[in-house]
Amino acid sequence: MTDNILVIGSGSLVGSRLVELMNKQGIEIQEAGSPFDAGLTGLNAFNELDITSKEQVESITNSFPGKYIINFAGLTAVDEIEKNKPKDPTNQQELAQNLTYKVNVLGTRNLIDACKKTGKFPILISTDFVFDGKNGPYSEEDPIASSPAAVGWYAWTKILAEREAIFGGIPYLMMRISYPYIKEYLPKIDFARNFLKLYDEIMANKRESFYPIFDDQILTPTFIDDLTPAVTTLIDKRASGIYHLASPMTTTPYNFCCQLLKVARNVANPEALVPKGSMVEFQKNHPELAKRPVKGGLKVDKIISCGYTPTSWREGIKRAFFLPAIAGVK
Repeated sequence: MTDNILVIGSGSLVGSRLVELMNKQGIEIQEAGSPFDAGLTGLNAFNELDITSKEQVESITNSFPGKYIINFAGLTAVDEIEKNKPKDPTNQQELAQNLTYKVNVLGTRNLIDACKKTGKFPILISTDFVFDGKNGPYSEEDPIASSPAAVGWYAWTKILAEREAIFGGIPYLMMRISYPYIKEYLPKIDFARNFLKLYDEIMANKRESFYPIFDDQILTPTFIDDLTPAVTTLIDKRASGIYHLASPMTTTPYNFCCQLLKVARNVANPEALVPKGSMVEFQKNHPELAKRPVKGGLKVDKIISCGYTPTSWREGIKRAFFLPAIAGVK
C-alpha cells in the first residue's frame, strides 16, 4: 500500500487498534472525528468532524489527498439504542431526531455522497446483527433482515447504512464483523473483557458469582487485530463489496468464556465456576432489550479466497490474553 488513509472515528474500539497497527507498518494515517477520538490516539494529523454534517464530511473528503477513507464512526450501545428507538421507523420527523439514525445512516450517506464527488474509496464497518439469527452462520450472499421488526434498532440502522453503500453508485468495501474483542481498550469494555471483569470482581469479593452465560447462542467473534491485515489485503487485491471478518469456527458465549478464563486467568476448571444460561429464554424475558442473533455468526470463505484467513476464536484468545501458567493459581 502506497496510499495514505483517512480514518474517521479513530478513537473507537476497533478504529483505535487499526490506527495503532497501521502506524507500526509505516502506513500514513490521517484522522477525523470527535475530540474524544483525538484524546485517545494523539496522532499529528487530526481534524474534528461531525459525520452527521454533510458540509463537514464533504470538506474533509475533498481536502484529503489520499484515496481510502475508513469510517468507524457509529453508535453501537445496542440496548441504550433500543430504549431510544423511534415509535414509527418510517416517520421522517422521528428519524430526523434519532441520533443513532443520524450517525449510522445519514453519516454513511454523507460519506458515500462525498466520495462520489471526489473519487475517494469508502471502507465501512457493519455487523452480523443485520441477520435475523435464525439460520447462521451466514455468508455474504445470504439475505439480511428486511424489516425493523426482525432485528433491533441498532441492527436496522446498520442495514439502512449498508443500503446507502450498495445503492450509492460507487465502489466501496464493507467489512462485517461479529462480537469484536481486544486485549486492552480503556474507554469501553468488550465481549471478552466483560467476562474477565466478572471473574476479577468475584476474586476481589466485589461480586458473588457469574451470572448465567449463554450456551445456546452461536457466534463467531472477531479478533480486532485481524482488521488491519484484512483491509490491506483487500485493498491490494482491488476488492470491493461486502466481506465478512470473523472466526472461521463457531463457538458459544459459554465456551468462549470458559476458554478465556483458562488462558487469561489460569482457571483450571472454569465450568465449575460459570453457570449456563439460555439466550432464547433471556430474550423472552427481556423484550425491552435489543434483539441479538441466536443462531448467528459469519462465514468467511470469501475473504479466505482473497488470501486472508481470519484468526479462530481459540487462537485469538491465545494471542490477546495468554499468560504463562503460575504455580498454585486456580
